[in-house]
Parts: sequence; structure tokens; C-alpha cells
Amino acid sequence: MENSMEVPVLQPNRIPEIVLARALALFALLGCLTCSLLLLKVVPIFGGLFNGLRADLPFATRLLVTHYGGIAALFVGGGVVFPIVMEFLDLDTRRRLIIAGTFVAATSASLLLIVGMLYLPLFELVGKLAQAK
Repeated sequence: MENSMEVPVLQPNRIPEIVLARALALFALLGCLTCSLLLLKVVPIFGGLFNGLRADLPFATRLLVTHYGGIAALFVGGGVVFPIVMEFLDLDTRRRLIIAGTFVAATSASLLLIVGMLYLPLFELVGKLAQAK
């Protein structure tokens, strides 16, 4: 008679990796909320300032100023949905770390892109001043 019980395979301790994946998801959530707060608080001030000056805005900045509410809602939605989805997906720890790290990188790049779009009129003004010399 053979013993039909299988010997369980010993897994290394994955708790630190799981904690790291959850910390990255939390960091991504905070990044998304920071982006949405930046959009909701700062962009209307910039829009009012440039409307008062009657300045022509670059296309990217004009797009950001006119649609900042919808973009902020996307950031809040992504920030809330991502950690929930990560908890319910049955992924191995390595995949969780890769997905969470990618989401953190995308959130950081989005924040830099928003700030860059707000600085575009300044860069354009500096370019015009340099040509005037």
C-alpha cells in the first residue's frame, strides 16, 4: 500500500514581500490622491490667473485647465480601485510586487506630467523673452 498523501512543499516566508506589495499599493493610493488634490486645488487658480491675463495657453495646459475635474475623478477612482483589486486577485507575491511597482511609477510620472503641464506657459514665456533679446 502506497501512501497517497502528498508531502506539502515548503514555501519560504513571503510575509515581507506581501507587506512590501501592500505598502506600494498604499503609496500609489497616496500618489493618486495627491494628484487629484493638486488638480482640484491648484488648477482652478492657474485657470483664473491665465483667464484674467487673457494669455494664450499651450494646448496641453488648456486641456488640463478645462478638464481637470474629470482627470481628478480618474485619479481618485484608480487610487481607490487599485488596492482593492490587488487584494482580491489571486496572484503570487512576485506579480503583486511588479504590478504595484508599475502603478507607483505610473502615478509618479503622472504627477510630474501634471506639474510640467502647469509650467508650460512659463517655459513659453521664457522662450519668448529669450528671443526678444
